[in-house]
Amino acid sequence: MPSKNARPEVVAILCPLWHNYDHATSWKGEGWCEWELVKSAVPRFKGHYQPFQPEWGCHDESDSVWAEKEVDLAAGHGIDVFLYDWYWYSGVRIMEEALENGFLKAKNRERVKFALMWANHHWTDYFPAPFGQKWNSWLPSRHNERDMMRVMDYCAEKYFSRPNYWTSEDKLFFSFFEPVRLVKEFGGAAEFRKLLGRMNGRLKKKGLPPLHLNAMIWGPEPVDELKDAGFLSTTTYNVTSSGKTSENLTQDYADLISAHERHWAKMAAASLPHCPVVTMGWDVTARCEKNVPWPFPPSPLTGKRDYPYGHVVLGNTPEMFGKLCEKGKLQAEKTTPVPNAVFVNSWNEWTEGSFLLPEKRYGLGYLEALKSVF
Repeated sequence: MPSKNARPEVVAILCPLWHNYDHATSWKGEGWCEWELVKSAVPRFKGHYQPFQPEWGCHDESDSVWAEKEVDLAAGHGIDVFLYDWYWYSGVRIMEEALENGFLKAKNRERVKFALMWANHHWTDYFPAPFGQKWNSWLPSRHNERDMMRVMDYCAEKYFSRPNYWTSEDKLFFSFFEPVRLVKEFGGAAEFRKLLGRMNGRLKKKGLPPLHLNAMIWGPEPVDELKDAGFLSTTTYNVTSSGKTSENLTQDYADLISAHERHWAKMAAASLPHCPVVTMGWDVTARCEKNVPWPFPPSPLTGKRDYPYGHVVLGNTPEMFGKLCEKGKLQAEKTTPVPNAVFVNSWNEWTEGSFLLPEKRYGLGYLEALKSVF
C-alpha cells in the first residue's frame, strides 16, 4: 500500500485527436482533423462560451517540437503521467502518431511518464454526430487471443520497455475503456484470467513485468467480475452529470463537484482500489450539427438525448476546478488506492469542453489551480 503521506501522482488523460492521419484524410478529406470542429463551433445560447480559442493555436501534437512544449508545461504544473487514449482495431492503428512521433521523440520526454488506455470502443463518425440517425461505423472493435498477443508484442516493442512507462508496484499500468465487453468476449472472468496469465507469460519471456490491468467504469456493479478476471484497479474516464439539469439544458459545476464526491464514495466501497478522477468541464456542442435547435430535443430514434446532444456544464472556473482537485487529492489520501493517483479529464479534450492546455479566457488558470493543489 502507498504511504498515507505520499502525494498522489497526477495522471492527465490525453486524447490524440489533434493532428492529421491517413484514416482521417480517407474518411473526411485531405488534412482533416478535429481542430476543424473546434474552429467551427458556435454559441448555442446567450452567454455560451464557444468557440474555444487555444492559445497555442491549432498545433500539431504529432510534432515532437510541440510535444516538448507540452511536456515542459505538464511537468512544470504537477502532472506526473500522460495517459494516452490508444486505438487498435485488429492491427489497424489510428492516431498513434501523437504518441510515437510526438511524445516519444521529444527530447525532454522523460520529465513525464506515460501509459496506455486502450480505447477499445467502436470507432464511428461523430464529427459531427448526425442527429437522430445511426452513426456511420468506421472501425469495429473485436477481441480474440491472437490479436491480444499481437497487442502485447507491439506494446512490448514500442512502449513497455521504455524507462518512463508508468508502473504500479512494478507492474505495467494498462487500462481498458470497455473492460466489461472485453471480458465477455473472452467467455467470462475465469477464461479471461487464464488469458491474462498467458499474456503476462509472453511479457515475461521478453524480460518485462506483468500487467496492472485498470478498468474504466462508471459504476460499481461490474467490479467483482472484473476483479475475478484479474483487473487490479478501477478509475472513471470522467464525471459529466450531476443530474440537475435546467430547462435550458445546462448544469452547474458546483453540482458536478458534489456528483464527483458521490461517485468516489460508491466506487471506494467496491472490491477493487479506485483512483478518483477530476473533470475540468463538459461541453460537447462542437460535435453537434449546427442546425439542431437549442435546447437539443430528444432523438427521434431513441426518445432520449443521446451523446453528444446533451447538457452543457457552466461555472467551471479555475477556482472551482481547484476546489475539485483538492477534494480529489483528499479522497486519494483517505482511500490510498493502488496506484496512488488522481486522474484528470483532460489534458486536451477540446471538443468535449475539458482541457488543461492554455485557452484565451483563462490562460494557464486550470493548470495553475492543479499545481496549487499538487
